[in-house]
Amino acid sequence: MTSLPIDPSADASRERIYRRNFALFLTDGILFSLAMAIIGPSTLIPDFIRRLTSSEVLIGLSSSIFDVGWTLPQLFIARYIVRFARKKWWFAGPNIPVRFVMLIFAVITVLLGKDQPQAILIAFLICYGIAAVGDGIVGVPWADLTGSSLDNRWRARMFGLMSAITGVLMLLLVSPFIGRVLADPALAFPNNYALLFGIAGGLFALSIIPTLLIHELPGGKAVEKIASLGEFLPMLGRVLRTDVPFRSILIVRMLTSLFAMASPFYIGFATVNLGLSSTVAVPTLLAMQTLGAVVGALVYSWLGARNQMLFIRLALAGAALLPISALLASALGPVPLYVGFLFSGLTVSNLFLGYQNWVITHATPDQRPIYAGLFNTVSAVISLIAPFIGGTIAQELGYEALFVVALVMVCGALFVTLRYVRSPRKTSMVLAQT
Repeated sequence: MTSLPIDPSADASRERIYRRNFALFLTDGILFSLAMAIIGPSTLIPDFIRRLTSSEVLIGLSSSIFDVGWTLPQLFIARYIVRFARKKWWFAGPNIPVRFVMLIFAVITVLLGKDQPQAILIAFLICYGIAAVGDGIVGVPWADLTGSSLDNRWRARMFGLMSAITGVLMLLLVSPFIGRVLADPALAFPNNYALLFGIAGGLFALSIIPTLLIHELPGGKAVEKIASLGEFLPMLGRVLRTDVPFRSILIVRMLTSLFAMASPFYIGFATVNLGLSSTVAVPTLLAMQTLGAVVGALVYSWLGARNQMLFIRLALAGAALLPISALLASALGPVPLYVGFLFSGLTVSNLFLGYQNWVITHATPDQRPIYAGLFNTVSAVISLIAPFIGGTIAQELGYEALFVVALVMVCGALFVTLRYVRSPRKTSMVLAQT
C-alpha cells in the first residue's frame, strides 16, 4: 500500500480555518454561557420561582426545564439531519428567533407586575421551555459542527477558555451587579429579576452573530434515505448493546442528572434552613461557584485535551463535596456551603462539557449525530423525572435527605467511570475540498 504525499498547504489552510472557527465558537459560547450563568438554574431561577410559588416540585422543575428541553428533541433531530452533509444552518437558523425569547419574557414580567405571580410563573415556564427546546433543536448540529470544524486540540481549548472567560466576567462584574440589583430598593420585585432576565436575553440575542460566520468543514456523509422508525429504533438498541463504553458513559450521565436534582434546593436550604437573605445567598454562592469554574475551566482546557477520562473522574470526585458540604453546613453554618459551591464550580461546571466532548470524540463522523442525539435524549428522560423525585424528597423528608441521595448518585457515577469507561478512540479528521 502506497502512502499519499502530505500537502503542507492543505494543513496550513485547515489550521487557519480551525483558528477562525475557534474564535467564533468561543465568542458564541461566552455570550451564551454568560447569559445562562446570569439566570443560574441553581441560584437565580430557584430564588425567583420561590417568590412565585411554595411548591418544591415546581421550584425543582423550573431549574431543570432547560436541561430537559435542550436534550429531549435531539435524537429526533439527529434522525433527520443525517440526510445533510452540511449542517451549519440547522444550527444557525433556529438561533435567530429562539434566542430572543428570554428578552421577551423580561418585558412580559414588567407588564404583569407583582400582583400577578401565577401569570408570571406560567409565562416563565412557557418562555424558558421554548428557549430550551429551541436550543435542543440546534444541539445535534452544534455537536456535529464542533466535531467537524474544530479538531480535538482546538475544541478542548474552546471549551476550557469559554468557561474560564465566562467565569472571570461573572466573578468580577456580573455577580456583584446581581447583588446590587437584588438589594436596590428602587427596583421592587419583579422588576429587579426582570432586569436580570433582560440582560441575559440581550446576550442570547448577540450570540446569534458569530454563529452566522462559522466556516463549516465536511463531516459525515449525507444519508440518502432516512431509516424508518422500525429500522431506526433497533439500530439505537444495537448501539446500546454493542458499544459498552458509550453505554457506560450514558449511565454516568443519567446518574449525574440524578445527582443534579438537588441543585435547585441548595439556595432554598441557604435561605430557609440557614437563614441567609436572597441578597446575600444568591450573589455569594454564585461568586463562589464562578470562582471555582474559572479554575476548573483552566484545568479542563489543559487536562481535557490530554486525558478526558481523568478529568471526568476527578470532576465527579470533586462534585461529591457539594452535598457533603451542605450536610456539614446544617451543623456548622453557611461557610461549608460556600466551600461546596466553590468545588461545585471547579468540577460540575465543566463536567457536562467533558461528557459532550467524550461523545463527539468517541463517535465517527458518520455516527456523530446519532450518538449525540441518543446520548442527550436518553439523558433528558432522567432530567425530566428528577425534579419530581428531588422536589418530593425535599418537601416530604427535608433538604438533608435529598443531599444524601445526591451523594449516593455521584458516587455511583464515579464507580462506573472507574470500572467501565475508557478514554474515547481518536477519529481522524480529513479535510475535503472546502
